[in-house]
Amino acid sequence: MLPDHPLVLHGGCNCRAIRYKVQVPARAERPLNPFSDGQVPFPMVATDHCNDCRRATGSILPTWICVPTSMMSCQLQPVSPTNHETAVPPAPSPWIPAVELFKPGPNEDSYHLKFYQSSPAITRTFCGRCGTNLTYFIRHGMGEGFPEIFDVVLGTLDREDLEHEWMAPDRHCWWSCGINWVQELSNGGKVLPVHPSFKVNELVG
Repeated sequence: MLPDHPLVLHGGCNCRAIRYKVQVPARAERPLNPFSDGQVPFPMVATDHCNDCRRATGSILPTWICVPTSMMSCQLQPVSPTNHETAVPPAPSPWIPAVELFKPGPNEDSYHLKFYQSSPAITRTFCGRCGTNLTYFIRHGMGEGFPEIFDVVLGTLDREDLEHEWMAPDRHCWWSCGINWVQELSNGGKVLPVHPSFKVNELVG
C-alpha cells in the first residue's frame, strides 16, 4: 500500500511520446474505495484476472494502479513526420490534466495517444507509435460513491518508482475469472527456475 505522505509518481510509454505524473496527496485527503468500508484509499494497486484485460494488454496478469483522474496529468508529444518511428526525448511541454486528454476528442489525431472503445462505456488508451497500453477508463464510473478513475498499467511507471516495496499489488481482483495456473503462479503456489537473463543454463541462487 502506498505510504501515507504525499508523493509524485511518473511514467509513460516506451518511446516517451506520452508522459504522465500522478500527484498523490496525504492519505487523509485520498478518496476511499466505497466497497472497502472506508479501509482502502485510492490510488490502489491490484492484479486483474479478467479475460478482457488479459487480451487487451497481452499480459497473462495485468496489474493496475487505480488513480482518481484529478491526480493525473500528462505531457504529449505531437505527431510529426520526423518523430513517427524513432524514440526521441519529448520536447518540453506543459503538464495538462489527464482528464482533458485521455478521452477521445477533436485533437486526437494531433498526438500519439490513441483510443480503443472496447465496449460502449469503456475506453482504453495506448501509444500509436510504440504500442504501449496505458489506461482503462469507464465512462460512467463504477457506481455511486466512486471517484472518476483511470486504471493505469502499473508497468508503465518509471523504474525508480516501481522499485519501492510499497508499489507491490495490494490485492487480486476478478479472481473468479482467473486462469488456474496463473492464479497458482501469482499466489506463490508454484516455484519456477530463476535465470539472471535469457540464458536458461544460468541459475540464480
